[in-house]
Amino acid sequence: MSTKNLVKKGLATAALCAALTATGAAFPATAMAAPAAAAAAAGDSPVSVGANANLNFNVDVLGIANKIEASIKTAQNREGFVKNLMESAFYASGQRYNVMVHNLSQGYEEHLNGVQAYGSATYDGVVYGIWVFEDGEFTNKGDGGYINWAFKGLWERPNNGGYVKFFRAA
Repeated sequence: MSTKNLVKKGLATAALCAALTATGAAFPATAMAAPAAAAAAAGDSPVSVGANANLNFNVDVLGIANKIEASIKTAQNREGFVKNLMESAFYASGQRYNVMVHNLSQGYEEHLNGVQAYGSATYDGVVYGIWVFEDGEFTNKGDGGYINWAFKGLWERPNNGGYVKFFRAA
C-alpha cells in the first residue's frame, strides 16, 4: 500500500474515531486490532444500545460501527441479537466481506486475513466478537447454535462442524 493511501486511511480512521468518541464510544487512535480478551480487559467504553446490549469497535476501516449500532437497538432475544449482528455487519460492509460473530466466552481459534473491522457487542452479559474480513479459517471450540455464533459470506463447513473456511469474494 502506498504512503498516500496509508495517510488517507489514517486520516479516515482518525476522523471516524473522533466522530464515534463524540457519541460516547472509546476507540483507539490507530487501526491496530486489539485481541478480544484484551479489549474486554481494557474496559473500553461501550455504546449502550438498549436491550441490555453494548457495542464497541476497536478497528473499523469500513466505518460500519454506527450502522451496526442502529440495527441492534431492537434485538429482543439472544439468537435474534447474534443473527442481527451478522446481517448488519454483512450488509454494512457492502456484502463484499465475510463476517463472523462469536461468543467470546466459548473457545475458538481464528486465522482471519484482511480484517476490515473488529468490534464487540454485549447482550445480557455475553460478549460477542464481530469480525469483518477477506478470508481465512475459524474454529468454534464451544457450543454451536445461533446463540453462540453466526457467519456469512463465502465459506465451506465440512461435516457441518465447528470448522469454517472462508474465501475471498471475487
